[in-house]
Amino acid sequence: MKKICLIITALVMAYSVVAQDLPCKETMEESLQQIAEVLNKPESKQLWNISLNAPILLIDHLKNKMYVTAIDSGKIQPLKEEEWDNKVPLANSIFDYKGGKYVTIIHAAFMNTSCEGRINLLSHEIFHLHQNELGIKNTISVNYHMDEVQGRALLQIEMKALQHALEHDTVGLYEALYIRAYRQSLNPSNNEDLYELNEGLAEYTGVKLSAANMTEYVKNRLNYNIKRGYTNAFGYLTGSAYATLLDDLYPQWKKDKDLNRGMIFLLKKVMPKYEVSIDEPELKRILDKYNYDLLLTNEKEEERSFGDITLYENLLKPETSKICITNNRINFTYNPQDRVIALSSAILLRNMTLTTEWGQVNAKSGIVRLNDWTAFYLLPPKEISSNVIKGDEYEIELNRGWKIIEENKIYKIVRE
Repeated sequence: MKKICLIITALVMAYSVVAQDLPCKETMEESLQQIAEVLNKPESKQLWNISLNAPILLIDHLKNKMYVTAIDSGKIQPLKEEEWDNKVPLANSIFDYKGGKYVTIIHAAFMNTSCEGRINLLSHEIFHLHQNELGIKNTISVNYHMDEVQGRALLQIEMKALQHALEHDTVGLYEALYIRAYRQSLNPSNNEDLYELNEGLAEYTGVKLSAANMTEYVKNRLNYNIKRGYTNAFGYLTGSAYATLLDDLYPQWKKDKDLNRGMIFLLKKVMPKYEVSIDEPELKRILDKYNYDLLLTNEKEEERSFGDITLYENLLKPETSKICITNNRINFTYNPQDRVIALSSAILLRNMTLTTEWGQVNAKSGIVRLNDWTAFYLLPPKEISSNVIKGDEYEIELNRGWKIIEENKIYKIVRE
């Protein structure tokens, strides 16, 4: 991961609405002050035993504006307006700006949701700002099996069983953990538990401080959508569910020194009965109970929506014509709810934007990112003008002073 210069998380333009169906009518300043007061409540501070203060940048990309403020001890500082000019990536995230770490929030995502949704969104990102002091590492998901046919089918079973567990069904929790253990045994290089801490605890924090009925909210979030991707999104869903269960089963869990080993570790630590050993007859019983064969069939059919994956796998061959974009201080945004496809040494993504010194790439589909993060690949261009390059489901806009060249069928962007 040392080759990643900037990591941008979660571009989610339609953030989850909690408790209300209509957008909150308050102004941005009023809403921020309301959130500041919520975060300053004693119970909010007691959640993690820290004050949830934060410097904030709200990005209104439609007006090319950026609003700088901060939450400090229940007060919102006066907003200072700046030109945005892509100085800060368009993402709900954490970003280093002018020597300090800021919570960055997309203005549209913030304003086009309910009052409770705004609290959820901002609390989620503020947790990320403070998580290191809680011993929770900022972890990138390497769980590409969550978007492979078998991994997705097994995740469906875990999520359904977790819904039962949230209804105080101990069998549901046992089956969720059993299937999870089986899936992880098939994918030993996974970092499910640690990624789940990263995004799951942030989501848990947002929901805990905003939802009218936390259990129902978390349970509804576990409704599986076969069109979505889960490599980067499962942690929000299962993580907040396991945290909610821990509130009931082990109230001291947030103070446990072993929290950084994962919520599943804590569950098994205090309830050894959930430590499972995979047994073929028991595995078959659970798989049959949740119609595993049908889930596999449905997932195989959905995978065909990506088109000819072989075309993108071939981009990994040195002799294949392609656009090669070297990862030299690239900012990227993507939707973690999009599905990805694991290739031999890369992943195939869609709905991704890359921004760097030479310009911007907008890819609706078919962008390949190497697993070592050194480069991104696109299919060869179909149309090249002075500053715009177009191809299958992507467009590249070049800044002045840059051009695209081709050498031995490999296209690269260089200075003029």
